[in-house]
Amino acid sequence: MEVERIKVTLAKIVANLEKLSSEIASGHVGRSSEPWQGADVVITEDLPVIQSDSFYPAPRFVVTKHVGQLSWLFENLRDAFNNLEGYGFWKEEFFGRLGNAATRYLSRQPNAKVETLLLAVIHEAFCITEEMEGGNFTVLPVTINNGIYDDIFKEIETEGLADQSEVDDFIKSLGIDA
Repeated sequence: MEVERIKVTLAKIVANLEKLSSEIASGHVGRSSEPWQGADVVITEDLPVIQSDSFYPAPRFVVTKHVGQLSWLFENLRDAFNNLEGYGFWKEEFFGRLGNAATRYLSRQPNAKVETLLLAVIHEAFCITEEMEGGNFTVLPVTINNGIYDDIFKEIETEGLADQSEVDDFIKSLGIDA
């Protein structure tokens, strides 16, 4: 019975991701009034000076000129996923991977349009959902310095991480040039 409930919830999430993708592809992008700060991820326009003497590790910073729009997307993804079992345990991996996806995309496309950046992040959310459906979403039980599984194995494409051509193909499938 529990497995069926999870499948239904994941199906709703996939429908929500498809709807968000379509909205973004058609130019309907929201904007958050506050930059995202949660689950050890901070979206910012400028990388702040990091104090090395702090007891707590620095969060994962996503530096972009599209702070309001990316924060809006993170809020939407939080709302879509936060009712899943174990959210409190895996949210740092989830948002860390979304942050990494944004940073990887921006490193390839420093002047990315907001739509393509958001779609690259949504593509990662689709990948994570697929892993959850298959029971393969991996989370480190203990981390050091805000590390996540994605940081350790980011170069292994077979671990569910989307390579650059997959992201570009996804964006193109929605009618947008990457």
